[in-house]
Amino acid sequence: MLFGVDCADVESGKKTGWAAAMAKGPVSFAIIRASYGSTPDVSFPISWPAMQAVGLTRGAYLFLRFPKKGGAAPPDPDVQAAAFCKIVGPLTASDLPPAIDLEFPGNGISDTGLTARQALDWLRAAWKVVAARYQATPILYTSARVWHADLGDIAAPDLVDAPLWLARYFYAANTTAVRDAGALGGGHMDPPIPPPWGDSTNWWIHQYQGDAVGMPGFSTTVDMDRFNVLFRGAAGDRVKWLQRRLGVAETGSFDAQLNAKVVGFQRASGLTADGIVGPRTFAALCWAKPVSARSMAPGARPSRVAPAAR
Repeated sequence: MLFGVDCADVESGKKTGWAAAMAKGPVSFAIIRASYGSTPDVSFPISWPAMQAVGLTRGAYLFLRFPKKGGAAPPDPDVQAAAFCKIVGPLTASDLPPAIDLEFPGNGISDTGLTARQALDWLRAAWKVVAARYQATPILYTSARVWHADLGDIAAPDLVDAPLWLARYFYAANTTAVRDAGALGGGHMDPPIPPPWGDSTNWWIHQYQGDAVGMPGFSTTVDMDRFNVLFRGAAGDRVKWLQRRLGVAETGSFDAQLNAKVVGFQRASGLTADGIVGPRTFAALCWAKPVSARSMAPGARPSRVAPAAR
């Protein structure tokens, strides 16, 4: 099992021990918040290059702010997304694609005054900007609870190409960071899937513990994640996602032929050619093809902007 962490404004601008997290965690990937709405995270410009320097597969996310009844209106979603892209800057094939955080803190969507459809349109407005800027389908951070309780299990066929990063906590906050592969394995702690994404295996990252303590490299709390490794013998919607990225028929079966395609892709990308889709191969695959119309709002097309350096 491959562990990772995610965090926001870590250490309030102080240096985080990313090398210790990688070596002693051990973590294979990390995702940090680049901006809260349009406001930059203080720690981002410190942590972002430091993560790359130690060889972590790194990712950045936008915490998308929604309106709040009785409060000051946040910037429009496209403005938030444009600010995020400016803060993050160019990405490479070794980086995870950008992620957008879809959640409704406090009392949920009722605080926003929006309907489920209006909330998704708010997300789509940010989504279009990020997808067009990077020419890659953004990762979506959410949960089955949010999709059910706040969004009423609304259909979203234009978003289902998004790789899912799902929150479902199995351990209490402010307890020691759990890094026990045996405890988390076997499928009994897998996160439930929002209905639009199909079968129960269609997730890539699971945030299984929030505000954990005692993680090497961190003096503050940090969220714990694990990566859903994909390999020969798997079947389902996630395999179809892989097949789309490799440009082969969507059978949904990770057979010997697909394994050979993955190995060939890894060799061409300078990766370990083992046929296993871990964080590094997943990151490279996310950049393998330009953003598709499936990951845009219905009828929308990416604007013609220069793609990020890869």
